[in-house]
Amino acid sequence: MKSKFLLRLALVLCGGLSGCSTTGNQLSGLPLRYHNSQYNFTFFLPADWQGYSVLIQQWEAPLYAAPDSSGKVVGTERGPIIVLRHPLWKSNDLYQDIPIMVFTHKQWNEEHQGRFFPYAGGVIGEIWHNRKYVFGEYSRYNAYDEVKGWKEADDIIATNCAAHNEPTLYPNP
Repeated sequence: MKSKFLLRLALVLCGGLSGCSTTGNQLSGLPLRYHNSQYNFTFFLPADWQGYSVLIQQWEAPLYAAPDSSGKVVGTERGPIIVLRHPLWKSNDLYQDIPIMVFTHKQWNEEHQGRFFPYAGGVIGEIWHNRKYVFGEYSRYNAYDEVKGWKEADDIIATNCAAHNEPTLYPNP
């Protein structure tokens, strides 16, 4: 588990998730296309994900008046998580899901101001954004050693991320 955490940390620090601005068509090896028309989001998967499933879950977090999370709670922020599930996933034989968090631009700004955070620890890196939504990946989404395919999931996310040539909204310092 420690080596997985260090790999995720290295990806985040090197811009693997939060600095997705590499150019070039790097999706040629990913022939499956998932498209969510509600959020205008497209994500590509490798051929061995044929038969994958999609689950829609929800993230939720208290919204604080002050950015340091010690102030008064003034509301609750919520948003969807699009979960792409490997076709070989079974409850007794787990494969790594790819959970993609969806934020409005307002929520993304508030999250970066420290007014809310959907998870304890870790960071949320931007995969891509459009004019209405920001799509993020929680850096500790794959923290369980017993799950198969976590490295493949990281590679798929990194390839999709690198295929977008727009700069992220909050680049690494």
